Amino acid sequence: MHVSRAARHSLSALPALLIAVIGLVAGCAENKGQINYNLLFTDVEPIQYARILCRGIPMHDQHTCMTSVLAHYRATRFDQPDPSQVTNGPFVVVFDDDLYRGSYISQPFIAAFTVTNGSNICRGRYDAFAGDTRADFRVWCDDGSTGFANIILDVDGRNGIGEFVLNDGRRGEIVFGYRAVGGDFL
Repeated sequence: MHVSRAARHSLSALPALLIAVIGLVAGCAENKGQINYNLLFTDVEPIQYARILCRGIPMHDQHTCMTSVLAHYRATRFDQPDPSQVTNGPFVVVFDDDLYRGSYISQPFIAAFTVTNGSNICRGRYDAFAGDTRADFRVWCDDGSTGFANIILDVDGRNGIGEFVLNDGRRGEIVFGYRAVGGDFL
């Protein structure tokens, strides 16, 4: 039986194609660095809080910053929150080199936050009773910017991370909760 060169080439590519399909089905092609903010919660590693909070810090100070964030997390991980800490806490948005600090308040069907960088204030709100069908915060800022924010809880349910997207193209990352935000970031 004579097999043409083109047929042999097609047959030799079959194992590679089969491996790629199996890998795609098994999830190997998924980018594990991306966070699905449509989930209710995920396991947030303390280093993720440190990376976000210390992102805009000059390189020569980043180690100190990250060490302090991790130390705060470790020092508070077994603390029992008082009742007020269950429904509110610190909320930080980090743009490139701009840090917005503030707080959030949350109930099961309504939540809001307010943050400022000292000259601009941004507010976000989610309200299921007002018809919001997704748990995305509608955001508006004093400088006229609007957009949305989406958060995901850490497995403890009181801390977490998120994304902040404004209609003018600016994007930021969010860290919230007493265990995740401490020290110089309060």
